[in-house]
Amino acid sequence: MSGKEPIAVLGMGAMGSRMAINFANAGHEVTVWNRTAETARELADAHGFSVATTPREAVNGAAAVVSMVADDEAATAVWLDPENGAMSAMSSSAVGIESSTLTPATVRHLAAEAFARGLTMLEAPVVGSRPQADAGGLFYVVGGDASVLEEVRSVLEVNAGGIRLVGPMGSAAIMKLAINGLFGIQVAAYGEIAGFLERSDIDTDTAFGILASLPITSPALQRIVGLFGDRQFDPNFPIPLVSKDFRYLGEAAAGLGAEVPISKTAGTVYASMAAGNYGNLDIAGVAMRYLAP
Repeated sequence: MSGKEPIAVLGMGAMGSRMAINFANAGHEVTVWNRTAETARELADAHGFSVATTPREAVNGAAAVVSMVADDEAATAVWLDPENGAMSAMSSSAVGIESSTLTPATVRHLAAEAFARGLTMLEAPVVGSRPQADAGGLFYVVGGDASVLEEVRSVLEVNAGGIRLVGPMGSAAIMKLAINGLFGIQVAAYGEIAGFLERSDIDTDTAFGILASLPITSPALQRIVGLFGDRQFDPNFPIPLVSKDFRYLGEAAAGLGAEVPISKTAGTVYASMAAGNYGNLDIAGVAMRYLAP
């Protein structure tokens, strides 16, 4: 693909909507679908999308079909629903691109279903959040055939700051869960330490400033440390999705026979936060479990 092919985007959440906007701004004809139709209509009015009532309708005429939804269940329904699923109407010349954060088992199941129907599919979950999506600077970890990646590279590049093929279908899901797991562990650990420091007689700004200045604080955490002091936890990566990703990581690890005790502990922390009154907070809001009142 090298022109301005029609693209369908399934899922108008924080990430899918921004990806669709970037596609439209790049000159692609964009058709969108969202479970909550009103959200899709509002975006369409603002950005010139076409709105479909079902995934099946959305893929009509599309050269690439991008899915960006919350979880395994949503992705399976979007692609495979017997009446309204995208695969029931995709052209054999189109490429399905699954960009949601899913379990590798679900990705492989979707790939097998696509193959059985004579369809082509790639997994391409993204690393980054709303600011990176706004800027078209997401990092894609890709699973699938290299030839398929090359076919849709120009489509991915609209939203990409980087693209890396990591292996066959399912491998990108593993890589994405590893990335999110490592990030989530760091954020939870920093939240715990922040609570410890706040209860000491060290000036909070001094303590957080020292942490932020040292190489033990990864670049991704530089922003997070500042949020702890300001108590600013508007959701870029909402805690319920963090909890879901740790659950998926645990399932994938069990399938591989890998021990992940630290991930399990962090996942328990996020799960308890998601089940409480913190579901509308960013991942950094995990610190509310530990910070002084």
